[in-house]
Amino acid sequence: MAFFEILKELVDSAKGGLAATVMGMDGIAVDQYAGESRYDVETVGVEYGKVIEEIKNASRLLNLGEVEEVMVASTVNGLILRLVNNEYYIAFVVGPDANTGRARYLLKRAAKKTSKELER
Repeated sequence: MAFFEILKELVDSAKGGLAATVMGMDGIAVDQYAGESRYDVETVGVEYGKVIEEIKNASRLLNLGEVEEVMVASTVNGLILRLVNNEYYIAFVVGPDANTGRARYLLKRAAKKTSKELER
């Protein structure tokens, strides 16, 4: 399954899903899907990729274990970042009406599929 199909399935299956991207920690997008929303998820992924590194460093410093997921709630939309491995993550933008629990579950599944695809 290609990255685009994984992201499309993620966004289209989640109530309130707007857009998703597979990003490298270097800020380069592997692939993205925004459906009808045309959301600029690549820029979101790049900017929040910097935040992931800081959170990973803080977690390591505080002996809290490895970071798996980061959620950001804003007044407009939500963002869920899920690490696929040490080099890649998925940024998933959801609307205010999203079922966040289901979105997180679907994102976890998408991250596993993405990991398998990256191993090829």
